[in-house]
Amino acid sequence: MPLRRKSVLRIQTFALFSLTYGVVGLFWEYLELGYFSLEGPAIGVVVGLTLAALEETRIGRVTRAMPLTKAIVVKSALYLAVLAIPVLVTGFIGGLLQGSEVREFFEWMVSGDFLLTSLLIYLIHVVVSFARNLNRLLGPRTLLRYLRGTYHRPRVERRVFMFLDMKSSTTLAETLGGRQYFSLLNTFFRDISDPILERDAEIYQYIGDEVVLTWPVDSGFRDANCIRVFFEILAEIEHRRAYYEAEFGHVPAFKAGLHFGDVITAEIGDLKKEIVYNGDVLNTTARIQSLCNQYDQLLLASEELVAELELPKFLATKSLGPVELRGKAEPLPLVALFPR
Repeated sequence: MPLRRKSVLRIQTFALFSLTYGVVGLFWEYLELGYFSLEGPAIGVVVGLTLAALEETRIGRVTRAMPLTKAIVVKSALYLAVLAIPVLVTGFIGGLLQGSEVREFFEWMVSGDFLLTSLLIYLIHVVVSFARNLNRLLGPRTLLRYLRGTYHRPRVERRVFMFLDMKSSTTLAETLGGRQYFSLLNTFFRDISDPILERDAEIYQYIGDEVVLTWPVDSGFRDANCIRVFFEILAEIEHRRAYYEAEFGHVPAFKAGLHFGDVITAEIGDLKKEIVYNGDVLNTTARIQSLCNQYDQLLLASEELVAELELPKFLATKSLGPVELRGKAEPLPLVALFPR
């Protein structure tokens, strides 16, 4: 049975933290003692595993909701405290067993060596936390692409795109007010993150109340990921129905359009860099999504895309035939998808 995408990312987090702190432990020991051994990396790996585990606790979830700088400072301080407490307790008990006095322990705590070591460890946590938060800010895989220079030169890719749009957003904004509406929108985007992650989608852009998802065709077509994600998002919001009704008096409804084709992918900009997709497929997908209300459907896709997929058995389809799309010279055959 294949691992869930979220499980894979957790394994990657544990591996990355173990490797990072293992390397830090290796060189730290060399700087302290003048030679390499297995003890430094072993301690570093244990530290990395501990901090990776903390990422999966409430600490990680709470700090993700904070502003970037505050999250880095607070998380690094908490991680340092988690590591320092067992070290101090062990040092205190070990010192007493070896005949040291309590006064010596407190003198060691305020010594320059201890304070400098603590500061260096804290700064290491700051760097690691910054890299983690930057990766979340840019989106999974994006930071790595920047570092690799994957799209430094424009390249042609074949991709699937989904434009997913919240319904009745103007009315909602007027009813709830700006702040409450933004809170609803932010909660909605946060709640749909797990289905998006599990179906290997990438978030390309947030455009107001709309989110644009994309996949390379291989991962988008595999197991009909680009179709399944919509219905898993639907199920996730239904699961959270009671929360939305209590908090906002409204459960978000949404619609989506799907299409695929060739795009030019490249880095663009100087003062602010961004990886962008350029091609007719994006305009076409947006036009498809705009027809959902007209045909009273939640999900519309091009017939060309549906023909490439092995659809889940729980889905039914309805051909809408060739449909005129605004700005397009030729009609495009569309298909509605819905549960049986």
